Amino acid sequence: MDKNKRLLVLGAGRGQVGLIKTAKDMGVVTVVGTMPNNNPPGISLSDEVCYMDISNPDDVLSKAKGLNLNGIATCCLDTGVTSLGRSCEQLDLIGLKENAAVLCQDKLKMKTALMESGISTAKFFKVSSEEELSKSLENIMLPVIIKATDLQGSKGIYIAHTKQEAYEGYRSAMLDTKREYCIVEEFIEGWEFGAQSFVYDGEVLFVMPHGDDTFMSHTAIPVGHFVPIKCSEDILSQAEECVRGAIKALDLNNCAVNVDLIVKDGKVYIIELTGRVGANCLPELVSINFGINYYQMIVAMAIGDNPKEIWEKRDKETSAGLAKMLFSEKDTGILKKIEYTGSFDEEVLEVTFFKKPGDEIRAFNNSNDCIGQVIVRGNTYEECEMKIKQIENDIILQLW
Repeated sequence: MDKNKRLLVLGAGRGQVGLIKTAKDMGVVTVVGTMPNNNPPGISLSDEVCYMDISNPDDVLSKAKGLNLNGIATCCLDTGVTSLGRSCEQLDLIGLKENAAVLCQDKLKMKTALMESGISTAKFFKVSSEEELSKSLENIMLPVIIKATDLQGSKGIYIAHTKQEAYEGYRSAMLDTKREYCIVEEFIEGWEFGAQSFVYDGEVLFVMPHGDDTFMSHTAIPVGHFVPIKCSEDILSQAEECVRGAIKALDLNNCAVNVDLIVKDGKVYIIELTGRVGANCLPELVSINFGINYYQMIVAMAIGDNPKEIWEKRDKETSAGLAKMLFSEKDTGILKKIEYTGSFDEEVLEVTFFKKPGDEIRAFNNSNDCIGQVIVRGNTYEECEMKIKQIENDIILQLW
């Protein structure tokens, strides 16, 4: 590998830390693109900083032209995906195309593309007024989900069990979104799980289903992930078929892929997917499962090297892993003390705190309220779960 290759990482928050560290370990010069505020952790880790609005494709492209780049990458957030697509396409760099990125970023366009390709997904309608919502509710049985189409994670999503709640959810979603519409879709109640995938030069290298631990706030919010999942071979087969079909429907290529799925009455449905690796320790779980550094694959592809050379070195047998976010379910206050008093070994991979004494701790409502994260590996899920519980017992947390 050419040690002088330059990589622009879109974003400098905690989700990009692993990507930045890995790129530097690979001898790649890292440039983080971020706004000039909040002092995110990626700034101090990177070789260079270029201030930009990663949600603005024109701004990112303009800045990227002057950086002498070999590649652009992002992970764990959707904010820069469209900008990445445009810049990669315009600068002839390896990465997903802008049109595919746009499909990922707009839930309406995404679901339309899935429906047109025959991929199983929830029935939905576009609504831009309460009158349109009323008509839609004549064609979808309650409960329903109201979704802003341009937000990531669990933001702008509201479950409604009554018509009144549907109207309230619509008003809330329209306040959340920057668009003039949202969608209302049937609420498929079932077992939710996820999958990570990777597409290089038109080839899907893997589909890795993973379990999701969720916390119910205004909707179910992922607070942990694990591999492997326990389900039938039929469900695994359906999931693989759905993921591969959805990747083709959105024309995703040269990117990591994050997918949300759900099973109802033995049938797998796609909730949504996007052309970047998932958040909340999912890159680390891919690494644990296959015995590779998944960030290396993302970096290698972005800078023009062949990620299959890393993939081909994966372990013959997969491993179990569990990652969990640390948060306060009900208590709020100012953090007085936080400390892990346990030990680290080859199976306790990470105990990280995002908050420090003096920071505000809020009862959990979204991922921004997370206090920290824990990652372990083991022979089985049950073994990993026991390790997590021990770690939680060894954490001292005091609030004012």
